[in-house]
Amino acid sequence: MCFLLIFLRYLFRIGFVKNFFKILFGILAALYPVLIFTFLVILKLPVRIISLAVVVFGLAFFLSLTATKKDGEKKVLSWRPLLCGGLLLAAGLACFFTNQTVFLKLYSVVISVTLLFVFGSTLIFPPTIIFRFANLADKSIKGAPYEKDVESYCKKVCVVWCCFFVLNGSMAAFTAFCCSDRVWSIYNGGISYVLMGLLFAVEFVVRKIVDKKIKMKYEGTGNGE
Repeated sequence: MCFLLIFLRYLFRIGFVKNFFKILFGILAALYPVLIFTFLVILKLPVRIISLAVVVFGLAFFLSLTATKKDGEKKVLSWRPLLCGGLLLAAGLACFFTNQTVFLKLYSVVISVTLLFVFGSTLIFPPTIIFRFANLADKSIKGAPYEKDVESYCKKVCVVWCCFFVLNGSMAAFTAFCCSDRVWSIYNGGISYVLMGLLFAVEFVVRKIVDKKIKMKYEGTGNGE
């Protein structure tokens, strides 16, 4: 086991291998509910075998993304792989020792709760994460006369996303505890992503309309650039 960990650690230090596994793990993480459904319902694999596969996946995911940057002699550890890898490891181990599949299903719930915390915390400690993204996408916002308008709109968008994470997390929990493996997989591996995509699309359209109104407002008053 120790040899395997050392080998994986060395392998993930190779540039193209590391990038390949980043993409692969991203795809597998997105398809997680579908994969669990396939293993449990279609292939009917033993729960403990699936849990061990999840543990290995979580460990490999963690090793592929951690300690890849350096600040002098100090390695910088990102919280994202630590969180995702930790969740997978915890879910896999809990499932292995209890032989209960519900722990594998709770991964989707924890992801929603985590995103709710990340987005919600920026409502309490501004600027919101949406406004930060907006500034990264458009450098002209900072210091512009319409900056406050943009920030106000971004705050509303952040609230909408928080509401979505609450509803999505609630549905994920409901399907995990009260529904069949098939229903859980359909919602968390399909419907949830469709709803998220629709929210992205609607927000994009609304953003364009709001952006046009804001610019017209300041052009009309002679305060725009």
